[in-house]
Amino acid sequence: MLTIGALAAATIAVVTHAALLVGPKVNAAEVATRASTPPPPYASQARVVGNNRVTASRNHDVSVWAEQIDIDGDGTIDDATFAYDEPNKILFASKSGSFKCKGGGAGGSGDMLIAVNLAGNLRRRPAGSGFWAASVDEDECGAPFAGIFGCRFDSDGVDTRCGLVHVDSKIDDIMIVTAAK
Repeated sequence: MLTIGALAAATIAVVTHAALLVGPKVNAAEVATRASTPPPPYASQARVVGNNRVTASRNHDVSVWAEQIDIDGDGTIDDATFAYDEPNKILFASKSGSFKCKGGGAGGSGDMLIAVNLAGNLRRRPAGSGFWAASVDEDECGAPFAGIFGCRFDSDGVDTRCGLVHVDSKIDDIMIVTAAK
């Protein structure tokens, strides 16, 4: 006999698993491999990371540079922008353009931002953990609504919680506004 608690736990597990298949593919692990490499000498300074509606504002200058990387895990090298926030020990990577969907399907296009916590980060989060956020249209890559969709991921790069999000620069994280179904 299934108890209410067991049924609720099973339902949460199914919803969480389904949510992890929603949204665009991202390659947070590839971004994390860049964490040990210092910014190049030609890096410029900026206070905003990302593009359009998928940005993180900083209250200090961060080192910004362009690099070619498969940021979305589709097997194609993309032009990405990196930003190193030294005081907070966070590495950001962003791109604008097309992406493939996690669960397969047609794919879409929009802006993408990945943030990876580095060792010694101000918020004491596990090194290699972080978040990603991408602008999606309704039903694009299975997203239930149009907006900014994203996930938190653990230090192994595995998405842990996903949904419609707001990028919150004050806490260097995303706030999940509506969990994915």
